[in-house]
Amino acid sequence: MTDEALVRALGSLRTARMSEIASDRVRDELEAAWRERDARPRRRFTLPRLVRPVVIAASAVMLVYAALHAGADTPLYSARVAIEDALVVLQADPVAYASDLYDQRVEEASRLEAVGNALAASRARAATQDALRLLSQVAPKQGDGEPSPTPEPSVAVITVPTPTPFATQTAETPSPTPEPTVRPTPRPTVAPTKTPTPKPATPSYMTVHAIGGVLYSDGSPVDGACVSTALDGACATTSVRGTIDLQFPAKSGQTITLYVKKVDPLHGGTLRGKIQATVTGSTLVLGTITLRPSTI
Repeated sequence: MTDEALVRALGSLRTARMSEIASDRVRDELEAAWRERDARPRRRFTLPRLVRPVVIAASAVMLVYAALHAGADTPLYSARVAIEDALVVLQADPVAYASDLYDQRVEEASRLEAVGNALAASRARAATQDALRLLSQVAPKQGDGEPSPTPEPSVAVITVPTPTPFATQTAETPSPTPEPTVRPTPRPTVAPTKTPTPKPATPSYMTVHAIGGVLYSDGSPVDGACVSTALDGACATTSVRGTIDLQFPAKSGQTITLYVKKVDPLHGGTLRGKIQATVTGSTLVLGTITLRPSTI
């Protein structure tokens, strides 16, 4: 059959009309075929029962890993902060862990501010304040140490003298003459030696790392506030974006007073604040200082 004959045969089918009986039979066969196809079970992609827990655990680990490496400019940053705060209970040294966490968030906030990402920097600053509160909770408080043992009084030992037997001497004379009885000489009583009371050890100076926050009365961070150890004294350091970070020598148990001063006409002129804290270790958590208008 040539192509022309095939074209003519197909063209004739356009005008041909199938009988109603044949049309109904073809329709019934098609409907039966579709019903058989729908009733036939389909193969679906299913995971074995042992593979499902592994896939779920791997997905959870990947999600936690991604959250722990998320930056402040990503939606997972809040999850990262929550996970890092929760891990403090698993640390052998919670104070060192919280201090490192605080330093990392301060560096991250500074880096984001340097590149001009203000929104991410504000999130990092909020996480920094959260780390500061966490450090305040885990830092040891004054009086938590064990009381020093009180030396027990020494028991006085008294030596009782042992009497010597009577010594009787008989003179060799024709007539026995009784000799006088010689009484024993009592031994001197030895006074007991007093045990010296141990003196409490004098604490030595150590380098103390103090950290804290400085805020206006409206809760905004203070930048460039003068921090000194005396009222209107020389500045030991200045606050950076609401954060105080300085080091100084001090003894354990020593009470430190820090004065904060800021001259800001937009917030009422000269603002002052102070805080006292007792040194209990190498890390001193100052807390948050709120500056208010000076009355002097």
